[in-house]
Amino acid sequence: MERTFRRIVTCADADGRSSVAGDTRIGEGELGNFNIWMTDPEGGGRGEHLPFFPPPGGTICRIVRLPSPDPAMKQEDFAGLVEAFFAGVGSPECRRDTSRHPLMHVTPTTDYIMLLEGDVSLLLDKGDPIPLHPFDVVVQRATNHAWLVTGERPVVFVAVMAGRH
Repeated sequence: MERTFRRIVTCADADGRSSVAGDTRIGEGELGNFNIWMTDPEGGGRGEHLPFFPPPGGTICRIVRLPSPDPAMKQEDFAGLVEAFFAGVGSPECRRDTSRHPLMHVTPTTDYIMLLEGDVSLLLDKGDPIPLHPFDVVVQRATNHAWLVTGERPVVFVAVMAGRH
């Protein structure tokens, strides 16, 4: 069964009374992302056709699913996965120093990332990989990093990305 997440969007009517503006199931999109909602600097929002990064002053909330490693994956298939990741991000400047891992990248955002499920480590330019446990939170401040799935199950994060000015 395909995994989905439920998005409930509220609104206020002319009298200021709250109600539901939308109640939708969100399916998996590109790069294992479930795009929940984006705000722009003017306070508008939308849930469809989101870019990978929010605009400066905007935010994106998404659920990210990283697959478990496939020990049988061939090197050329992994290289294709790396290229697909960077093409999907759509921002060549995200790929900087990949000497520690081919998926090291920098985002032009401040990200609040909470691990919900699975086993993963955060890899930075310096130090050992940092193991994370469900409900650990990483405040990722536009620094070079990669996520290393260390368990046998997929990893699920919730991420709020804030566009930097």
